[in-house]
Amino acid sequence: MFLITLFFLPIFLFTLFPLSLLSPLLSQSPLSWTSPHDPCYHLDGRPRHCLSEFINTAYGVPVTMEDLQQGPKTNISTLTDLHNPHNLTCWTAAEGSGGGDWTLTVPLGRRFEITYISLQFCQQVESVESYSMSILKSMDFGRSWRPLQFYSSDCMGTFGRPVQSIAQTKHQETEPLCSDPRPLQKHRGNAALAFSTLDGRPSSPDFDYSPGLQDWVTATDIRISHSKSRKNTSRNLVSSSLYAPLKPSLALSDLQVGGRCKCNGHASRCRRDNQGRAVCQCEHHTSGPDCDVCEQFFYDRPWQRATPSQPHPCVPCECNSHSTKCRFSMAVYQQSGRVSGGICLKCRHHTMGHHCQFCQNGYTRDHSKPLSHRKACQPCKCHPMGAVGHWCNQSTGQCLCREGVTGQRCNRCAPGYKQGHSPLRPCIRKYHTLREECLSYCTPSQARVKMNLETYCLKDYVLKMQVKSKERSGPWWQFSILAQSVFRMGSSRVKRGIQALWVPDRDLSCGCPALQIGRTFLLIGGEESGRSWVPEERRLVADRTTMALQWREHWSPKLRGFRGQDTRGKNSKKKKKEDNLLKNILALRTSKMKMSLFLHRNRFGEI
Repeated sequence: MFLITLFFLPIFLFTLFPLSLLSPLLSQSPLSWTSPHDPCYHLDGRPRHCLSEFINTAYGVPVTMEDLQQGPKTNISTLTDLHNPHNLTCWTAAEGSGGGDWTLTVPLGRRFEITYISLQFCQQVESVESYSMSILKSMDFGRSWRPLQFYSSDCMGTFGRPVQSIAQTKHQETEPLCSDPRPLQKHRGNAALAFSTLDGRPSSPDFDYSPGLQDWVTATDIRISHSKSRKNTSRNLVSSSLYAPLKPSLALSDLQVGGRCKCNGHASRCRRDNQGRAVCQCEHHTSGPDCDVCEQFFYDRPWQRATPSQPHPCVPCECNSHSTKCRFSMAVYQQSGRVSGGICLKCRHHTMGHHCQFCQNGYTRDHSKPLSHRKACQPCKCHPMGAVGHWCNQSTGQCLCREGVTGQRCNRCAPGYKQGHSPLRPCIRKYHTLREECLSYCTPSQARVKMNLETYCLKDYVLKMQVKSKERSGPWWQFSILAQSVFRMGSSRVKRGIQALWVPDRDLSCGCPALQIGRTFLLIGGEESGRSWVPEERRLVADRTTMALQWREHWSPKLRGFRGQDTRGKNSKKKKKEDNLLKNILALRTSKMKMSLFLHRNRFGEI
């Protein structure tokens, strides 16, 4: 509320004090803050909304006068110099234009948020006769113009607008109104016209939260125009004409444009640079002529105008001291829950990631140092022969070891292995250890397996398949096989075509079963059980109990015969079960009949 009061203070001063008494104060050097600390920060250092000094933005600026009938432009300095009510310096319109059509243009040189525009006349008369006037503004340094206010004793006839001093709708708050200037403010007989940019705008107390009103009061140039009184039959509302039949000839003594540098609540000072341009002394890590962008590296959140409830300072990117450049990403900002949108660029010290929080490939985190330390990422110390590449786990530093190699750096052989002579296999399994383990682990040799009906029926599945490829998956090997013929199918539900066959790593290392890519085998195995699969998922598994025999063509007719006997055996077993069930039903019925007869005889004493 204090900041809103500061914005409207000039308007209240016009009401309490005569304009001539305020002119020296506003025409001289800008007001300065008397607070012992920076107004843009609380005493504890927290940022807060602040306003730049309120100044007469037209002070010392040459005014350009253009005669719309005769054409030449002249510069007038008497209207914006130091105003002394006891020694007036007046400019008479009759001297430059013969009292005809003319305009006064004030180039402010930068964007200002205008609070008021005042025009003081030199006439020592009781009243000024009816006249019409237009006040316009430019936001692009004179390339285009927009009306701010119309004055006329006949608003409807001159501008096609009703007399109105208060905006009726929110949309109308950013549209020009037309009012009758009679009677004008007077001091010692001098007439004065004062226009407030927010007067009559009901939403003005919420100015800091209204982008529309903020745009409404922004201007780089101000233009005041008039001409002799006549009706505008075409009703051109954005006319640069000013209609003013004044008797005697119009004479002006002072022109003031009160406002603040447009610093968007991020600066309390506005000073002129070496070129004479007013520049905001931006705070809150903002930058730009209007403090309308964030400083370099302060892109973690999008820029916003400061408000009394939220200063919206620019926040630095979080790069953990590994980068000095970043950019803002709205997508990242939205994904983070509108917390952080900065993406660090060119991370140094072997780091990577949006916040330089990860180590590059080939480097691991040194947890003895903070993440912001320049040596937080150390090179992976993987053994050149025992490790696969130079990659290691970024958190633990564990290198990816070759088969039979262990250790964090992959620099020693695992138990049961010994040092080899090949750089591709630096550690090989000890022969006697491997042979002893496999002899006790695998089933007896399958070289002399007899193909008979008993062997056929003891297994869950029997199929002819060809090995296509294999791939390791943790402690398992996944084989891609082509099932060419299925002679026996148990609960595994094996079908012809491409299938996945899973073999434990230990079983395959010992050669049980011994599968070779490209070869065709007769696979005889049992249903997998006790495996750590999802209960609903059934997989085809071959382990040390599975027989993988290299295919022989003379087995084909014998296996088809076994399949036929197996099918007939299943049918006979099914018929036998049905006969047994029927016998049990008949025996049960006979037993019930005997029990019923017994009870009947007992009832009539026939026992």
